[in-house]
Amino acid sequence: MIELLRERTAKQHQELERVLIPSIKAVNTPESYASLLELFYGYYYPLEQHIAAHMDRTFPGGFELRRKASSILDDIAAIRKAPATQPVCCTDIPEITDNAQALGAMYVLEGSTLGGQVICQMLLRNLQAPELPQALSFFNGYGADTQSYWDTFVHYLQGYNGTEQQQQRMLEAAATTFEKFKLWALSRQGQ
Repeated sequence: MIELLRERTAKQHQELERVLIPSIKAVNTPESYASLLELFYGYYYPLEQHIAAHMDRTFPGGFELRRKASSILDDIAAIRKAPATQPVCCTDIPEITDNAQALGAMYVLEGSTLGGQVICQMLLRNLQAPELPQALSFFNGYGADTQSYWDTFVHYLQGYNGTEQQQQRMLEAAATTFEKFKLWALSRQGQ
């Protein structure tokens, strides 16, 4: 299933990266970093709410340990040296009505933890702020355990025994998650 997800979402993944990477590379002030974090929060928070409502209870370790929106708020507070206020949230998120769609969306969010390690290095190179090391929990993913969390997720997906229709909904949800994130990021550029 994982290879099928990679193959069927490669185009959408690349399109999202083409929008996000220049924004990440342009971060050079604490405020521009806070704005980037708000962009991620605005998409992650509502998406995580929908995923949580439809995630299979047998998911290893539970979904709660994989939520990242609260760490984004912590990072915003750390970089601004003030409590974070609720950022604007995206209202156009992928349809998630069952576990298959939740897993498709999770594929995108969990995969982003691997790229987060690279993003941390970009940020450390481009932004000289004493608060930055305390404001990287979101992009740092699961820290030293990021690869093992990813491997556990991949193992779970490989054992997924959904019907053909459920597998198709998973693939569509993953592709739509990338696409709607790209549209959200485009809508927030310059704000």
